[in-house]
Amino acid sequence: MKKTILGMISIAAVALSLPLVAEQITLPIGEQTRVSELTLPDRSMTKDVVREAFGDPREIKDPVGKPPITAWEYQGFVVYFEQQWVLHAVVRHPDNQIAE
Repeated sequence: MKKTILGMISIAAVALSLPLVAEQITLPIGEQTRVSELTLPDRSMTKDVVREAFGDPREIKDPVGKPPITAWEYQGFVVYFEQQWVLHAVVRHPDNQIAE
């Protein structure tokens, strides 16, 4: 029993004495949201209200899944709908924007 306890203490002492190494990752958050000053549709707006407020989308993707999720692509952002209701509006990363 003493050998087991001493063995566990020895293993713990060795593990705690090892240097801890961590990689620091820097994310350019300001760069990802440069166009965040855009006004986006609010959740639960209808397609008709979005179209009245923001105009016609540049592209409408076909519905996918059940319930059907549709994406409307505008300059700088994408609006996702479940049937007729806005689920999310997402700002596009500048590198992924649709070319004019």
